[in-house]
Amino acid sequence: MTRPLTVADLAPPSPIDTRDLRPPPRFAEVAFETYHPQHPSQSEAREKVREFVLARRWRHRRGAAPARRRPGWWPFGAPAEAGAGLYLDGGFGVGKTHLLASAYAAADTAAKRYVSFQELVYMIGVMGMERAKAELANLELLCIDEFELDDPGNTLIVKTFLAALLEGGGAVVTTSNTPPEAQGQGRFNADDFRREIQSLAASFEVLRVDGPDYRHRSSLGAWLAPERLAWLTAHERAPGPRLVLGWDELFELLRGVHPTRYGGLLKQVGTVYLAGARPIRSQNDALRFVHFVDKLYDLQVGLRASGEGALIELFDASYREGAYAKKHHRCLSRLSELLAEAPEAGEPLAEGREPAGQVVG
Repeated sequence: MTRPLTVADLAPPSPIDTRDLRPPPRFAEVAFETYHPQHPSQSEAREKVREFVLARRWRHRRGAAPARRRPGWWPFGAPAEAGAGLYLDGGFGVGKTHLLASAYAAADTAAKRYVSFQELVYMIGVMGMERAKAELANLELLCIDEFELDDPGNTLIVKTFLAALLEGGGAVVTTSNTPPEAQGQGRFNADDFRREIQSLAASFEVLRVDGPDYRHRSSLGAWLAPERLAWLTAHERAPGPRLVLGWDELFELLRGVHPTRYGGLLKQVGTVYLAGARPIRSQNDALRFVHFVDKLYDLQVGLRASGEGALIELFDASYREGAYAKKHHRCLSRLSELLAEAPEAGEPLAEGREPAGQVVG
């Protein structure tokens, strides 16, 4: 077994390359055919998304580099179709991300990208709006996971960007989560989406996706006991390289790296062993942790973590149900799944162990 890595062993991650924006490993191989509906609305959503993608006339077939153009100008004459979008609105674990990645896979165009809403906001902030438009607003398809209208400033940034993409005839498919206790109250939802981006609303069809959270169809994860984490760190033949760090070390690392580069850090490891998790008092640190968990989940990096208290107590009550409630609850859902993938005492510790069940997001 190789020596575990420490934070000091990690190489500085490179800036994100917009040409690499594609579904993460957890959803890299999904398709409409591998999506198994658990609710009538899921069947309807699958057919709507499939029809939306297959019926469009893509100008840049796969294998050809997308031609650069400015909004309102098309190298092959008039645009094939007007800009249009689908907005998949629903709860956790009903398969929205599976459908989104399936749309990306089925679209017969080279001019397509896949990105989370938070990554898009971070990228526009780093690149600047004009560069972001130059590199991304000429796409034929943009898939955006977890569209989250929890910050008016971010909403305006993305509104400006999407206006340019749709003006150029691009298509957008996006997803949004609904916390179970919210049900349209005290949050930005599909109606708020229409209101906040009035100039774009006519371009989007909203599809409601209901059903049970697939992550709750099996046992939920929980923090490991410190002794169990120590034993796994020393003996588990988990996918490597293996990164070992403490709770305070994690946040020192996250504060020192821009969130757009969290993925670059985690691509260097196969399993993370995290000791001493406890409630996060700072909302800013909580948002960093949410993005960290999102990248762990997307990249299929294993997580073994010890901690205190119930998972719900990870986010302090002072902000847990506030403006970013959707982020917090999605994080808890994904964190629970990641922790459930850790081997239990007495279970064989086979390297490359895969979780069972359908991957639907």
